Amino acid sequence: MTPVLEMMADELVISAQELERRSLLVFIERERRLTQMDVADLQDRYSVQQASELARKIENRQVYSHPAWEELIEWEQLEEYGSRLAHWQGKLGIRNASC
Repeated sequence: MTPVLEMMADELVISAQELERRSLLVFIERERRLTQMDVADLQDRYSVQQASELARKIENRQVYSHPAWEELIEWEQLEEYGSRLAHWQGKLGIRNASC
């Protein structure tokens, strides 16, 4: 633990580990919201709900392939990142329940 984290935890009257866990949860939740907002922008832009629908639209030439292919790749990366964040959030929650 860093001295600043220890100092803040002392002033907040919680353990440094709990402060660290809560901080990580807040970070993860913020990142999940931002990721969801980015996906929602893509859904609105292309009038689809799933990345696979956008892929079909590109293949059927219903939308221009550029920049749609690049945005499809971005969408898939956002979904992967969102899954990773959800996994981490679950791990932190499970850890909390056992403490």
